[in-house]
Amino acid sequence: MKNFPLSLLVLALAASPILSATDAPGPRPFAAELTQKVQQLRNEVQAQGWPFQVGLTPALQYDRERLCGTRAELMPAEYRAHEPGGFENYEVPQALATLPKTFVGVFSSVKDQGQCGSCWAFSTIGSLEGAALKKAGAPNGRVNGDGSITVSGSLPSLSEEQVLSCNPWGWACNGGYFAFDMLMPSKAGPKGYYKGAVPAAAFPYVADAVACNIGRNPSFTPVSKWGYVGDSGSVPSVAAIKQAIYTYGGVSACVYADDYFAAYTGGVFTDSVSYSTINHAILLVGWDDAKGAWLLKNSWGPSWGVDGFMWIKYGTCNVGLGACWVTE
Repeated sequence: MKNFPLSLLVLALAASPILSATDAPGPRPFAAELTQKVQQLRNEVQAQGWPFQVGLTPALQYDRERLCGTRAELMPAEYRAHEPGGFENYEVPQALATLPKTFVGVFSSVKDQGQCGSCWAFSTIGSLEGAALKKAGAPNGRVNGDGSITVSGSLPSLSEEQVLSCNPWGWACNGGYFAFDMLMPSKAGPKGYYKGAVPAAAFPYVADAVACNIGRNPSFTPVSKWGYVGDSGSVPSVAAIKQAIYTYGGVSACVYADDYFAAYTGGVFTDSVSYSTINHAILLVGWDDAKGAWLLKNSWGPSWGVDGFMWIKYGTCNVGLGACWVTE
């Protein structure tokens, strides 16, 4: 598999009109000399017979390190207490004899992290928003007949900027990890630990780590409990991830996002490369056994993928590593 630089890349398929510098989305102009490399990318997808499509996506505006900022090595040592059997893993989903062949959980609207490696903050907040929606009795999401995705709701909209700029570990746009502990009332008090997440309006997202400023007397949406589905450093079984999605509405998880992932526009994403690491945090919010795939919620805006979502084949690109559930 060939990797192509993302620093200036805006994908233009042969069937698409050539973009001029003024037509290209985002802050970087289209580089006409990259057309041949882009066509090679599409040709390889076709040659491999992969069942997905690539196309123009907002993610291709940015260098990958400015897009994929999850670093598993930053996981605090105390997080292992949230693994099954640890003293902070208070709940273990009760296994059902059978699960549906297709299921869509409870989840909030897709957001856009922009040119900041803050996917870890968006995955953290996305799980908490989903937990709050589930607690409030919001409906499950839906895959529509045309393939589009309907989310459970857009409120509460919580602040990724609080997680990015106020966390106690110094994580920022150059990398971080799931930040649930900082939003637990039971840990509130020390600098960087709060009673929960504040509304997005109280600390709007600016795609940069800035001075922590959440305003006076904000409301808080707490992380009541959270825990890993399995070992924090491995991919749980398909059955275990399904059970957690079914119970909690969705799970935060990691994946390795390569150039093909960034260019995804539809179909079931798969990849022949067995990556030994991860670089990106997302949510898994459903599955379809007929596709053999998870429904993945991303943080690259609704213009990426299918309304901001992806169908990704079970086991592809380490998807599901470090999967964890949250309750509000």
